[in-house]
Amino acid sequence: MSEPSRLLDRVRAARVYAAEQAASWLAPALYAAPVVLSEALPAPAAIDRYGRVYFNPQWLERLQGDVLAQIGFLWVHEVWHWLREHEARAQELRAEPTLWNLAADLEINDYIPKGLQMPDFGAGIRSATPAQYGLPEGHLAEWYYRQLQQQQQQQNQQPQAQGNQQQRNQQPQAQGNQQQQSNQQGQQPGDQAGSEAPDGDVTGSVWDEGSGVHGQPRPWELPPESQETHTLSDFDRQCLKEEVAKRILEEARKTRGTLPAHLVRWAEETLKPRVNWREQLKRVLRGAINDGFGQRLDYSFRRPNRRAAIYEPFILPALQGEYRPRIAVVVDTSGSIGNRELNQAMAEVRAVLEQVRTEITLIPCDARTYDAVKVRTQRDWQVATRHLRGGGGTDMCVGIEEAKRLKPPPDAILVLTDGYTPFPEQPPKPNEPLVIWGLWKLGDEEPPKPPSPPWRQRDIVVIRVEG
Repeated sequence: MSEPSRLLDRVRAARVYAAEQAASWLAPALYAAPVVLSEALPAPAAIDRYGRVYFNPQWLERLQGDVLAQIGFLWVHEVWHWLREHEARAQELRAEPTLWNLAADLEINDYIPKGLQMPDFGAGIRSATPAQYGLPEGHLAEWYYRQLQQQQQQQNQQPQAQGNQQQRNQQPQAQGNQQQQSNQQGQQPGDQAGSEAPDGDVTGSVWDEGSGVHGQPRPWELPPESQETHTLSDFDRQCLKEEVAKRILEEARKTRGTLPAHLVRWAEETLKPRVNWREQLKRVLRGAINDGFGQRLDYSFRRPNRRAAIYEPFILPALQGEYRPRIAVVVDTSGSIGNRELNQAMAEVRAVLEQVRTEITLIPCDARTYDAVKVRTQRDWQVATRHLRGGGGTDMCVGIEEAKRLKPPPDAILVLTDGYTPFPEQPPKPNEPLVIWGLWKLGDEEPPKPPSPPWRQRDIVVIRVEG
């Protein structure tokens, strides 16, 4: 048997081992994924956006010990990247590919199915886990990405050791060139991919896993129309996601607690997709602003149309009124919400409100209201949210009435609360500002919602707060 055939059989055997012995719930996706052996791949394993899993034979030859368990780990790891749509999420975040690759690894590697092992390639390259970066398990890649950004910024700000800098400056250039040539001659295949990280880089020992992780095509990836192997479509991915999710829930019912909670949550959200609350909140706010414009703007002959000369002898009216949108935000600062949860929740909502690009009036409220704060810039947000007053009981009805009394009145009143508050018995009248309920979901439990009717479901937005 030729060497490539022997390695391909080993890779396929590891897939069977992972699908039958370690992660049976992932079997449909494992068996559907095409496999490609490629020495052009500068890393042990990778996956492209079409679901093709790549292995480098030279890296696989370096494995010691339980080879099936280690290659099986690579199978599960790469397929998970593709099922969790990491490449699409990276594009939505406009993430830097290398740092996102690491964040996506941390999302996956917080759970290793029994019977699989992280591969040990040596040469400074390793599989990353949240604990190695001092981070908790069970978070999404987006959360890990923000934390890694902060770590990298902190490392960049640390001054370099003055003695090391002087030593590097004094080193003769010829000696540096000679050392570089020596390193290149003695380098093993793939050693460069696992080199130690430079100063200020937290990603040095993590390899590039291809467009299936960060969405950026790599030169070693096969073209979509390649005849060497087939590809998987987005429709295939959705079907496989649903089948894997069903198997996860079945396994969770059988074993009762052996699967981590975040894996079960992913399966539940796959079968019952979660609404994108950011898009929903932006849509509702913009609708309320447009309705407010309709009430404030009207045609008037007090100021003729600026193009009146075109329509002579007719005289046309012009639109007059206040064009600036106005939003009031009633913030629940009662004792049921801790400072950490409040800051995180406000940070999530602030990103949405900044895109609306309007002046915001913040009204802190527990069982009473406190001084309203005008917010225009990011600095205003930081100062305002740092000094929100409250800590008593909870009654958001008081805050809503206070927002209605603002002059001029707002187009919309956004109430941010955990839901443990009395709700108004009647929705706003047609001539009153629209009230939007932004209910914080701080854990797995759904927050209490206002009764429907009389409140409309489209005016209720459940805001999931990670962390």
